[in-house]
Amino acid sequence: MQYICIVKKKSIMKKSLNPILKIWSNLEKKSKRPLLARKLIILPFKKFEKKIFFGSYQEREKIVKSLYSGDVYLLKKAFSKKFANDLIKGAWEINKNEKKGFHKIKENCPNFHRLIDEKITKKYSANHVKHAFYFFPWNKDPINMYEKIYKKWRLFKFLGGFNANEYENNTPKDGVIDRFQIVHYPAGAGWLETHNDPYHNQRVIISGFLSQRNKDYKTGGFYYYKKNKQIIDCDDYIEAGDMLTSYATVLHGVSQVDSGAKVNYNSPKGRWFLGLYSNDSDMIKKRKTTKSKGKKFLTPKLPMVNNHAQFI
Repeated sequence: MQYICIVKKKSIMKKSLNPILKIWSNLEKKSKRPLLARKLIILPFKKFEKKIFFGSYQEREKIVKSLYSGDVYLLKKAFSKKFANDLIKGAWEINKNEKKGFHKIKENCPNFHRLIDEKITKKYSANHVKHAFYFFPWNKDPINMYEKIYKKWRLFKFLGGFNANEYENNTPKDGVIDRFQIVHYPAGAGWLETHNDPYHNQRVIISGFLSQRNKDYKTGGFYYYKKNKQIIDCDDYIEAGDMLTSYATVLHGVSQVDSGAKVNYNSPKGRWFLGLYSNDSDMIKKRKTTKSKGKKFLTPKLPMVNNHAQFI
């Protein structure tokens, strides 16, 4: 199920042929972008997809207004559990066979993977510990995943008011590029402090889940901040193969996975995640990235005890 639209080499939001753009534009002119989550809404992925691609104007408007009010959508069974596991296996094979490295997103940037530990994280805008595997659509597809993922990714681009295949043909010289990221949050170490994300290239964040709490790890996971410092613990409801979306400015993060466990960066144990983002390349001088909010909005311990959050 896909929406067919015109591909443009250089993507500009105002030139989108997407009818949802008008809904977003009207909302963004009238009120500030959301900072706090309102509630978690759980739907089958296929039902959500049908509403966005083929729903009435009123159905689309209802969802857009909901997102702009801070609602978070957890979309069940977007991928099969086998595909989620294949991504984990493929990334770990790369870890075993290819050296870790780092490359700025400039022309001909290769796929690469990097362990971001307590020392390296100081170079980033938000504190985190993870092993990240980065893939770009102009490179070979070593896990045979690009098109399978793009079939899902196009939904969220269209939802955000863009052409469904926006940026797919771009390379760094065009300014904005698509980046696939498979992330391993190692047991005993992996986490990501509270932050929000840029909204200028995509209005909604796109998260895919490759593992599951109480099966692959015991504690930690994805959270959102609500009013009065209340927390939505998303991992209470997440299964491998699910996806999640919210407006990009709503505060979220990842509580440390299996806090207290012995750290072994050479083990695949922990939490696995798929992140899809249309980033500014390093060809843009003042590229916009994640904004840290961790000093004011502390990272909670998860799962919560009796629905009360404790903070690290």
